[in-house]
Amino acid sequence: MNQETILQKAKKTIKLGVKSPTPRLIILMGLPGSGKSYVSNYLHKKYGFTVLSGENVTFALYGTGKCSANEYASTYKILRQLAAKLLVDGYSVVIDGTNLKYAFRKQIYDDVCCPDTALLYLKVDDKTALSRISDRGINYQDKKDIKSLIDRETFNKFKEQLEEPLPSENAVEINSDDQVLLKVGNIVSE
Repeated sequence: MNQETILQKAKKTIKLGVKSPTPRLIILMGLPGSGKSYVSNYLHKKYGFTVLSGENVTFALYGTGKCSANEYASTYKILRQLAAKLLVDGYSVVIDGTNLKYAFRKQIYDDVCCPDTALLYLKVDDKTALSRISDRGINYQDKKDIKSLIDRETFNKFKEQLEEPLPSENAVEINSDDQVLLKVGNIVSE
């Protein structure tokens, strides 16, 4: 697949928001089932953020199967390119991905320059996360809203990768409970 074809497939997954005179970048971080997609959809509907989902881009490019490390790296490089372009074009962007490793977050910080960037770390206990994941169902039909199941073994592999945010990242930790949208709304409104 050539670069233009890849970009066109990835662009079909974007939930385009509205332009803003002061675009913002929100990076979501958290384990599967922590509410990242729930929060990104809220930011899209309530505040007009454009949503870039790592999972949606991955499925658009490589299907529903697991992708290799190289494919994963390619996916997130494309996601960062799209985010940078959207910000330049005046769109506020939310990156919906696990972003569990500092190296992945650093790539975003380095490649997607935005003076108003926030890292929101959604924290959730394992029982709640696994319950949310099992309630999702599977839906690969809507390229802008992929829903996949993750088993306990895969969840635990994600958990092993978790690198807490560094103090320099100025992350905002949010317990992903029934007040999560209120908490996120308060942060975005500040």
